[in-house]
Amino acid sequence: MKRLTLILSALLFVCLLVGCTPKGPEEETPGVPEESFNAEDLPYYEEEIDNLKYTYTEEERLRPYWMGNVMYNEQLMVVEKDGKTEGHLLYEPKRVISVRDWTLQKEYKEGEDYIVQGNTITLPEGSEIPVFKDEWSRGINIPEGYPEGNAGTGYQMIGDDGTVMYTETGLIYKNYIHVTYAYDPSDVDRTKVKEYSGELYGLEQKIENKEKIKMVVYGDSISEGHSSSELWNHEPYSPPYAKLVKRGLELYGGVEVEYNNMSVGGKDSDWAADPVQLEMLSKLAPDFLIVAFGTNDPMNNLVGNMYRSNIEAIVETAKTVNSECQILLVAPFPSNEKMKTAECHRLICNNLQGIAEETNYLDVGYVSMYEGCLEMLKTKNYYEIAGNNANHPNDFIHRFYAMNILCTIFDFNTFVST
Repeated sequence: MKRLTLILSALLFVCLLVGCTPKGPEEETPGVPEESFNAEDLPYYEEEIDNLKYTYTEEERLRPYWMGNVMYNEQLMVVEKDGKTEGHLLYEPKRVISVRDWTLQKEYKEGEDYIVQGNTITLPEGSEIPVFKDEWSRGINIPEGYPEGNAGTGYQMIGDDGTVMYTETGLIYKNYIHVTYAYDPSDVDRTKVKEYSGELYGLEQKIENKEKIKMVVYGDSISEGHSSSELWNHEPYSPPYAKLVKRGLELYGGVEVEYNNMSVGGKDSDWAADPVQLEMLSKLAPDFLIVAFGTNDPMNNLVGNMYRSNIEAIVETAKTVNSECQILLVAPFPSNEKMKTAECHRLICNNLQGIAEETNYLDVGYVSMYEGCLEMLKTKNYYEIAGNNANHPNDFIHRFYAMNILCTIFDFNTFVST
């Protein structure tokens, strides 16, 4: 953004020298619409959707879905709530390709196990698809086998009023289904997903030159990998977002990546800016640093100037040891609305975006998971995007993190992996 501003300023100066003047209102041509969105121009657009078979390659797991017209394995639940039993996809399918269970191994049959109308999935009698009861998310009538007291083996009640059922068990993840479908990409609100903007130009140059990338991830439990199925060692063993980004650099960029993850669950920016931690960061001397704190900071009232100062200290440290370090500031996805942290996320986003835009350093970018996930919550229940119903993204949202981060690095409109 800062580089773009300098370029635009220079162009304006040249225009003034040669006598160019901005076009006045009287010169504008009324009634000419802006260039319309053409889905067929997207790099991953599939024309023959009727012939598509189910696949789920490593690249398809990473591919930003808004760069094509096929959604691979969107996670959702069929939920019993307010007298209805149904599930909702993010977009209306033009064709459902596959519906699979939480393991991705079992495929359900249309008509026998599910019916799709619009973006709504309902279950005919005899369906084998599981149903999640919304009351469970509030700790009401929890099924047997999930005792209260330990979130790792059962559940705990947390939240401001003690009504959030917190669990890392199959009570949530075994009730997910995965849907792969073709859809109309013009339905995507593209203001809620990342579009390439060249913020990390130096990283792009390293990739173009096929240089080895020293990547460091610095964050809290989300960046450590909670609630990804790989971290919790259950099917379908989908990696957390940090590992997905590493793999994306290797796959799309064709470069070697030296990967270090400094993230620790439960930590905040105060811990991250401690001199001991900053010394560890200095020793790693990353070329590419992902900084992702904010979920835990509100619990310690670190959302204003102190939070910003802590993040700036991390940026300063990384740039001091390696002036060409490319830094991406990541705003977290929303916590459960009944958690104290939820109401502070907007301030965190504003702080991170402000640092990226106002810092004296080039190559400091910003990406937010907040707005995109809030958009999903217009369609889904919170436990359909959070694997613990509190503040940890499920596999699909870990993928959404990676997709957005990779769109910061790669211009998918011009670069398509084979």
